[in-house]
Amino acid sequence: MNKKFSFKRVALLLQRYFFENMNREIMFWCIITLLFTMLDHRNFVILVLFVSGIISAVRLNKELFKGPNGIHYLLIPAKHVEKLTANIFLTTVYHFVMIIISYCIGNLLVQLIYHFILKLEVPVNWDLFQVTNSLNINGVIQATNQNVFWSVLGLFAFSQALFLLGSLYFQRNAILKTILSIVVIGIVLFNIQVFLFKTMWDVKYISNAILPALVMLNDSDLPPLVDKVFLLGSYLMLPFLWTVSYFRLSEKQL
Repeated sequence: MNKKFSFKRVALLLQRYFFENMNREIMFWCIITLLFTMLDHRNFVILVLFVSGIISAVRLNKELFKGPNGIHYLLIPAKHVEKLTANIFLTTVYHFVMIIISYCIGNLLVQLIYHFILKLEVPVNWDLFQVTNSLNINGVIQATNQNVFWSVLGLFAFSQALFLLGSLYFQRNAILKTILSIVVIGIVLFNIQVFLFKTMWDVKYISNAILPALVMLNDSDLPPLVDKVFLLGSYLMLPFLWTVSYFRLSEKQL
């Protein structure tokens, strides 16, 4: 087997997945589209995006790495990085794009029903990636719309990477165990934050520990180097999780 990365092998992996799961995928996205037709509120769509994404990611890896399908998948002549690339594409890019397509079709169906069948003038929501912010300018409140497409995509990719890694490490109850792991790590990081704030910024109460951090970061009072480290670390978390997933996948195939 050619040891160089091959997009052709990635395409074959994707082709195999869609060939074996076409009926289920069609049924799933028809249900999602129907849900968005009945309820197209932005918060509901974002909730469906993250919840369905996590379930799909864990389900995919459970099917690929367990039982007869898992043995067959691990024996496919493709490199670990190619299999990981196919998984990331399915759980992140493909799922995100299909949610947007389902959202658009659901909105078009709502428009068709109200405007052409019921003859009602009802505004259709197209604000999936629009957030309204209020600004006080010289005593006058003005509303501005902010596009958060990249923020939503980044958070979604990060959550998918977390649960991709969790599904590779935990054999059973991957979602619950991953969430518990996140909580434990969060508590540890919170305690480290409290310790640093009490020693460096003299925060007296634990309940006030988070607020000074937000103020410091928002007001750019942190030293420039520390600020840049925080920013760089946030960008590196996603490739870090993918890299750890790659090594875990390599261990499974040994």
